[in-house]
Amino acid sequence: MTLVCRRGEVKFERETGTGAFCFSFQRSVGSASYGFSLARIGLFAGAHLVLVSTVRFLYGTLEPIAGTISFAGWIAAAMKLSVFLPTLLLAPLKRWLILARTYAAECVAALVVLFTFFPGRILTALWPWYGQVLGRLVFFFAGPFVPGLSYTAAFTPTIGGPDLDVTMLLACSGITGIELFECLFAFVALLDWNRLRKGRALIAYFGGIAAMFLGNALRISALVILGNRGFADVVARFHISAGWIFFSVVFLLYLSLIYRKLIATHE
Repeated sequence: MTLVCRRGEVKFERETGTGAFCFSFQRSVGSASYGFSLARIGLFAGAHLVLVSTVRFLYGTLEPIAGTISFAGWIAAAMKLSVFLPTLLLAPLKRWLILARTYAAECVAALVVLFTFFPGRILTALWPWYGQVLGRLVFFFAGPFVPGLSYTAAFTPTIGGPDLDVTMLLACSGITGIELFECLFAFVALLDWNRLRKGRALIAYFGGIAAMFLGNALRISALVILGNRGFADVVARFHISAGWIFFSVVFLLYLSLIYRKLIATHE
């Protein structure tokens, strides 16, 4: 809805002479009314009350598994999305379908944000596999610059060097860079939504996540190289704070390369 509002095509108001709230669209979305009647608002509130009461009743069962990477933990995480279901009660299904067709780009953007904007659980689940890929990439990139490097495969892979051993923890997965990229890209998309080529923006979003993963591997490789070339103390002291600077630079470089292709030109 934020992106639709960004287009300037929607406004909220109270219908004169009725107790219903409604929102109107500048673009044609059919002849149906999009008012929120008091009855539907009551159903919406009641459904949320049922959801909250159910969660409180099941708290003792759900609390031990919440946040875990087990199958039950994934089910508990998916159940959190049920908080969005009562929204469907605010209008008939046919009207939601009309809105979905009219604002397809905004709906796709909402789904992408919903399922990818909090990547911690996904990266944690993939870490046993991704950690090995990351470790071997770092070993491949840093090997030509540091003779005598060794690679130890483990849940937390270790690159052993003459002066500095680097162990890659889950915190080194690049999740910080991914989260920073998503926030900055979302800010750019919100500002330029009316001019964006939506299909290219979607491709650029996933391309940017891939670029952050690659950038993270290069970042750790640089730490391994510098740490074994006489800068071990500097690496140990500044590797965390330097990560934010590095990921910001990667984002700016990536944006500078793709920005013109994202923006629709009007003859």
